[in-house]
Amino acid sequence: MNESKRNKMVAAITVNVIILIAVLVSVVIYQLVDIYVLTSRRDKLKAEISDIKQKIETTQDTLEYYKSESYLLDKAFELGYVFGDD
Repeated sequence: MNESKRNKMVAAITVNVIILIAVLVSVVIYQLVDIYVLTSRRDKLKAEISDIKQKIETTQDTLEYYKSESYLLDKAFELGYVFGDD
């Protein structure tokens, strides 16, 4: 009986160790997938931030042009204003 109990104990421990290893491997795989997803999302967000910064620069340049005197002159000529000789 003592030998039988020992074999059952070893078998139970072996099964528990295998289950623990399977759980740990599944957790590691889940973490790797999560890291990949987050890295992909981070890269997309960085690209989007870069695009938005570029649009801000372009819009800032356009705004400066609209505020300038040369825009007013261009718009005046476009609308048909003619400046006489002073």
